[in-house]
Amino acid sequence: MAKVLSLGADVIPEYKLQSPHIHKWTILHYSPFKAVWDWIILILVIYTAIFTPYVAAFLLNEDKNPTKQPYTDPLWVIELLVDIMFMVDIAINFRTTYVNQQDEVVSDPLKIALHYLRGWFVIDMVAAIPFDLLIVADNEKNSGEKQVQYEEGSYAHWCHRPPPQLKRLSAGLLMTIMT
Repeated sequence: MAKVLSLGADVIPEYKLQSPHIHKWTILHYSPFKAVWDWIILILVIYTAIFTPYVAAFLLNEDKNPTKQPYTDPLWVIELLVDIMFMVDIAINFRTTYVNQQDEVVSDPLKIALHYLRGWFVIDMVAAIPFDLLIVADNEKNSGEKQVQYEEGSYAHWCHRPPPQLKRLSAGLLMTIMT
């Protein structure tokens, strides 16, 4: 019984006992930093999964002051920080080792990048695109032009300006389908 509970060399995977030769900016997939980072990303995904439906249900049709800058809205700032964290996660995933089918730690940066590109990259990229920032930039660019006004909540209004929360909802649905 004591042998099963011990964390001796026979229980720990062999790749954790080896000291792989890694590039200066490569992150070991079992490092404490990566474990903490994965927990942070998990918390942000849970936040997104809970908050996006709430915003879509209760805050989407809320009257907004047209003179108010979106940069001063606390929800906009939080969404910006979440988007930045997801973009940083993409960069970290391009530099994180992985274990191949032969139980070897792959630390070559090119192989890591190709492995990530063939795996979760597309899903991560779609989820990290800051559509809400692009819409704000488009609104500022077109502020001098005459724009067609649609009745708030109408089908034409929805098609003309899809809500920024739609990206998070679609990314969450995509992740649910993929897993």
